[in-house]
Amino acid sequence: MLALVTILATWGVYALLGCGIVLIYRTSRVLNIAQGELAIMLAYCLATAIRSQLPLYLALPASLAAGAAAGIIVYWICLRRVMGEPPFVGLMVTVGLAIAVHGIMIIFFGGRFMTIDLFVAGSMQLGGTSVSKTDVFVLVGSWLSVGLVFLTYRLTKLGLLMRSVAENVTLSAQRGVNVDRIVGLSWVIAIMAAGAAGSFHGVRAVIALATAIIGIKALIACLIGGMDSMRGVLIGAFLVAGSEFVASRYFETRYALLAPIVLLLIVLAFRPWGLFGTAEEIRRV
Repeated sequence: MLALVTILATWGVYALLGCGIVLIYRTSRVLNIAQGELAIMLAYCLATAIRSQLPLYLALPASLAAGAAAGIIVYWICLRRVMGEPPFVGLMVTVGLAIAVHGIMIIFFGGRFMTIDLFVAGSMQLGGTSVSKTDVFVLVGSWLSVGLVFLTYRLTKLGLLMRSVAENVTLSAQRGVNVDRIVGLSWVIAIMAAGAAGSFHGVRAVIALATAIIGIKALIACLIGGMDSMRGVLIGAFLVAGSEFVASRYFETRYALLAPIVLLLIVLAFRPWGLFGTAEEIRRV
């Protein structure tokens, strides 16, 4: 049970980050390399607010608002001008964004180690096994967040418009859809999801510059599952979390970083567009 809870909690964090990456890619055809850095920066913001004695009921909405503001700024200032350009242009912009966010974290937070204390320390009995309350909290919170993103994408008018833009941006614009607004909102949702994922990570582990690697792990999950598949990212995130756990549990901790990459190479050797991706997408990249 302890292993199951650990895997599910890690899976939820990677899935939440990956959903944001896929959402951005589907609507704007931009591969967001900066997702991990944005996640950790927003986690730093929440940790700092809590350490400053700001009540949680104010700190949490403030961090979500910061995520929404970051999404608006990133899209309207950095990405909007390169929409319609070859995909590598947007990719390079997000690489630059990742470097800039890294620098911002050094300037404002000093790159120090921090944690988010939500008073869920200790253990509890689950299935006759003692498990960490923190892991259970992250498991529940991350998967509720993943569910919220999926429900928004599948069952709301906004989600319908996002899917429309993803399928055919020209036809959507001709039908009166405000493509700029829809793509911008997809960035807002994706970066808010990143902030939530980074915060959940900060609850069960440390927040530091190096932990931005969770974004790379989420990207690996997206590549395994398929960059155009919201369903595929869930499978990919499970494979990444599971391979990390197996490598650290039965071999050595250092192999936990290598296992997802080996898995990615194996999958791409047989399915270059991912397990659930479409062959058309790889031609566009």
